[in-house]
Amino acid sequence: MQTGNSKDFDNLCGVDPLVKIFSDLISFDTKADGSSKTVPSSVGQLRFGAYLSSAISELGYDSKQDEHGVVTVKVPASEGCEKAKSLCLLAHMDTAPDCSGANVKPRLVRKYSGDGIKLDNGLTITQSFCPELASHIGEDIIVTDGTTLLGADDKAGIACLLLLLRNLKTDSSLKHGPLKIIFSVDEEIGLSTKYLDVKNIDCDYAITVDGTELGELDVATFNAYGAIVKFHGTSVHTAVAYKNLVNAITLATEFIGMLPRDEKPENTRDKEGFYHVHGFEGEVESSRIKMIIRDFTDEGMKKRLDFVKSAVDFLNNKYGQGRVELDLQFQYANMEAVLKQNQEILDICTKAYKDAGVKVVLKSVRGGTDGSNLSNQGLPTPNIFTGGLNCHGPYECLPVDSFNSSYKVVEALVKRMSKNKSSKAKK
Repeated sequence: MQTGNSKDFDNLCGVDPLVKIFSDLISFDTKADGSSKTVPSSVGQLRFGAYLSSAISELGYDSKQDEHGVVTVKVPASEGCEKAKSLCLLAHMDTAPDCSGANVKPRLVRKYSGDGIKLDNGLTITQSFCPELASHIGEDIIVTDGTTLLGADDKAGIACLLLLLRNLKTDSSLKHGPLKIIFSVDEEIGLSTKYLDVKNIDCDYAITVDGTELGELDVATFNAYGAIVKFHGTSVHTAVAYKNLVNAITLATEFIGMLPRDEKPENTRDKEGFYHVHGFEGEVESSRIKMIIRDFTDEGMKKRLDFVKSAVDFLNNKYGQGRVELDLQFQYANMEAVLKQNQEILDICTKAYKDAGVKVVLKSVRGGTDGSNLSNQGLPTPNIFTGGLNCHGPYECLPVDSFNSSYKVVEALVKRMSKNKSSKAKK
């Protein structure tokens, strides 16, 4: 059984510039808040964005943070590459609401042996829990102390883009076409592209740096909806409850019980969709659940939405109209069809992986990225890996070699794009 060490992590920061940048970034608490009415949903994202914008401006770039908290950096093309196709690189600033992102304490596991990794608070990351670890034996791995998530999703992506900006200033051999770099907000609660305008981005292609395992190239995502289901009860004294009391908690649990038992995240994999109840609150008078609904196909998503609506109708017919209310919220759409129609950007990505010495693994990701909606809005946006594993919780970890390989792919992408002439420039 291995443990992580904070001193070893600090020592690594002294020799690995990418890890040092990452260390600085995860000191910010940028946890998204799905119940917030502000934009962005947490003040931590605003503070983080201000930090990023200031740091980038100090490098000599034109960096702006808009009224939504989104940070945009415009990078003019290298001399001789002005006619190359333009590329937008994106990463998101928020961390998942599932787990605390405050006071993150990173640790370094040196030369992972293949045994379990015991975190400071007693949690253990095993290969049965995270099979991907078997591919990282002998490597250094960044972990948490077990009390928070790590923040590699997606501060690892941000770190790669910050290092790119630094190296573009210091390495004249790193040729590139017109670039735009965007750090978005509230991606984890499905709102990021609400604050991104494809017309204003004005690029031929985009790439999100927001994937997981080494070699992953996401070419498809879920279709995604969120749902809030409200249950209205009638509260009376239990002494006279017979035929009068209607318990909103009972209504909610009955609804949950109607959801297919085998179609939950913990019982599905690959291209299987699911229903996931992730929030519950209530009393006899009023209860509410929050859930997400996922499916890879339009037809499958329609069936799932129809099922939820029919469950609501059933309960209203059983207990009286108005007892149950359903609020469905579109979140993002599968990007697969759009990317299939834009093979050029996938070819560029594949070649960049090869340039970086990374074997590409095309993947249909069981989630979404900023690229999901951007692709469907007309900006083809595949997603590349950061190396992070077990995101959204205290078991999150980041193999250092994979992290550095992510940066190598980003740099290779920029070089590749500099050689692709834009049809816009020919007009």
